[in-house]
Amino acid sequence: MSRIRAGECEHMDMEWYGVDRQGNIAVFCSGGEGNLPEFVCESEERADELIEYFEKIEKNTSSILIFTQTKIGHAEQVARDFSDKGLYYFDADDGTKLGVCSFHEYYTKHSYPQKPLKYELLPKHIREILKHNFMEIEDFSLVDTIYVKHAYE
Repeated sequence: MSRIRAGECEHMDMEWYGVDRQGNIAVFCSGGEGNLPEFVCESEERADELIEYFEKIEKNTSSILIFTQTKIGHAEQVARDFSDKGLYYFDADDGTKLGVCSFHEYYTKHSYPQKPLKYELLPKHIREILKHNFMEIEDFSLVDTIYVKHAYE
């Protein structure tokens, strides 16, 4: 198992996944600046396998976008693509500055699914990987921002 080292976290645009207490799944995009939790950094292989799995999931619902007026175009399509698969989508860029990424230690929700994908409905091997990714969040639908403690703080 290969660990993602501190130096690799800097400027690595990392896509990672978390599960809330309700079994909802969210994807988080760090943009090379957002904090990465310990459960992501402890295994690059687990992180990569989850990315590969969720890239292959077909659209199974509709998404609701939560964008400020400044974020349109490509970022909007990325959010829609994730949430159309049943995932909540959070990004380290809060989208408040026109044409400029504004990264933070917290992640901001940009979209959510009409019908969330549930942990218990995933294939067993994906549940085995994701069991490490449970977060201290009751329900992704009830939060707009999530602070993530960096693995190397």
